[in-house]
Amino acid sequence: MWTILLVEDEVFVREAIKELLNWESHGFCVVAEAGNGNEALQAILHWKPDVVISDIVMPGMDGIELLRETRKAGIRSRFIMLTAMNQFDYARDALQYGAFNYLLKLSLDDDILLENLSRIKEELHTELKTSGENLYPLYHRIWSEIVETGGSVSFVMDELPHSVDRYYYLQLDIAVMLGGIGLANPDEAGIDSGQYLFVQTFYDTGQTTFFCWSFAKSDKQGNPEQANIGSISNSNGISSNSNSKDNNDSNSQRMLKSTLTELPNDWLRGIYSLNEEWYECDIEITLEEVSAQHVSSTVEQLELELIRYFEERNETRCVEVLHQIWDMMRAKSCSHVEVKRTAVHLLNLVTRLGEALGRKWREVYAAVRHEALLQYVVMEIRSLIRKLHEEYACYTDHPEVNRVIQYMLENYKNNIKVSDLAKLAAFNVDYLSTVFGKKTGLTPIAYLRNIRVEQAKRLLMQSKLSVEEIASETGFTDDAYFIKVFKRLVGQTPSSFRREHNT
Repeated sequence: MWTILLVEDEVFVREAIKELLNWESHGFCVVAEAGNGNEALQAILHWKPDVVISDIVMPGMDGIELLRETRKAGIRSRFIMLTAMNQFDYARDALQYGAFNYLLKLSLDDDILLENLSRIKEELHTELKTSGENLYPLYHRIWSEIVETGGSVSFVMDELPHSVDRYYYLQLDIAVMLGGIGLANPDEAGIDSGQYLFVQTFYDTGQTTFFCWSFAKSDKQGNPEQANIGSISNSNGISSNSNSKDNNDSNSQRMLKSTLTELPNDWLRGIYSLNEEWYECDIEITLEEVSAQHVSSTVEQLELELIRYFEERNETRCVEVLHQIWDMMRAKSCSHVEVKRTAVHLLNLVTRLGEALGRKWREVYAAVRHEALLQYVVMEIRSLIRKLHEEYACYTDHPEVNRVIQYMLENYKNNIKVSDLAKLAAFNVDYLSTVFGKKTGLTPIAYLRNIRVEQAKRLLMQSKLSVEEIASETGFTDDAYFIKVFKRLVGQTPSSFRREHNT
């Protein structure tokens, strides 16, 4: 509620004003009273009330001086001055110093006071909402750290603009929602905006966050309690409002109570609370687990395997490694932010290896389910490998021949026999050689040899492996035979080829 300080040296007048309205029903509460200007100034410095209703003429410090001292202290309380019939000169001075209005004591009634308070409340609400725009740089800084680390936060609240000081005393509800592509609105999240002073919306990487600001609850006397730092709505601080989990495209939203001071960690808790929807299973994470959750993702070894298999154009093994990475992230209960960060990293990595153009991976950020994102990454990597195959492997209109070619591309390092290829195509050896020759112009062995030489050329240009190691990596059991075949097909030795292409 908006706070009010009553300042009046005559006790019966002060009590009459206090009884004039049902303050709470109009969104106000009287937090303190003072009988003179000196007491009032101390109360203002302590409470920083939104409204001061003050008599002008008082012993000691009068209302005009009180207003001046309040402004010197940088406090923007609205002043409603109370004056008698013969005090208009004082009233004019009060207006010059920035008083909101002056009211005659003798004609003061609930309608007149309420009309002034309503105008003040509208001003205060507009001012508070406008100053709230200064919080967006804070939101962006916190979110950048969460995304950069993949799901941990060491953000320390530094000094914020004075314009947002009022927010330290407000209650904050943080609602997070997996919504795919595009900014969601409060109605989609099931948020009743009418319950709050206002709702701020922040969107990035497929998640919409709603910052719902309201007054802290009042005590039994109607006095506002300072926002309860770290207060939570249940055992883990999270309440839910989600659509059907049976629909993989359904939006999900989680809300928890917070304050401006606790915003960074509570926002992170909100992100982790989405794991139940992200992984499509019940996952409970305590506050301690959230704080210790992010360890530098241990995918480095698996990443190296993915690179190796991708360079070998081994689609099957790439998919196996991706499944291992996704299983590991599920086991660790990584947040969707960390999973998406990993997905983008891996996709960028193989895209560079495949010498393809980079992308913004909008579909990654739009993902709302762990398995769905895995299938998308698998599809992209498969597509890239097949595209690379097509750059030097001529597929045919014969499905069995294509199956043999695909097998060669994925297993050229191994000892492949024509009998193995015939069994794969469900042909006998002679028939396979005949059909393969008609469709490709080469025997299966000659085609396999060409694949091995093309892979050797790539390794000579992109790796520091020795010629002997490259011979082994590309399926040649004898490095002398490798050099002989390479020179016959390429027109120069492997060493000469490397020097020419690495200058």
